[in-house]
Amino acid sequence: MAEEQRRFPRIVLPVDFHGRDAEGTGQLFFEGADVSAGGCFLKSELLLESGEQLSLEFRVPGVPRLLRAEAKVAWVRRFPDADQPPGMGVEFLAMTDEDRAVLSRYLEPEPG
Repeated sequence: MAEEQRRFPRIVLPVDFHGRDAEGTGQLFFEGADVSAGGCFLKSELLLESGEQLSLEFRVPGVPRLLRAEAKVAWVRRFPDADQPPGMGVEFLAMTDEDRAVLSRYLEPEPG
């Protein structure tokens, strides 16, 4: 990603994501490297194509509820530099208002 296009700041946060493809078949497992209210980076050797949609479920530390998002692959890092993992930038297309509020509160910087 040559130019910063994110609408939301991301924080480094290793989170496990469970997903299904757009047809709802198959179970996919990804390790998230960073998360924002608008999306995340999923580290993975299994790479989907830009534009593909998937359903994701994940938990953030200290939040007991399971968060769900409909998402699409925004970009793919197929040939990473030595210091980068392969993976995909994913945009959250839809979340319930409650899930988005929980995630946004979690991602807010600590006051002070």
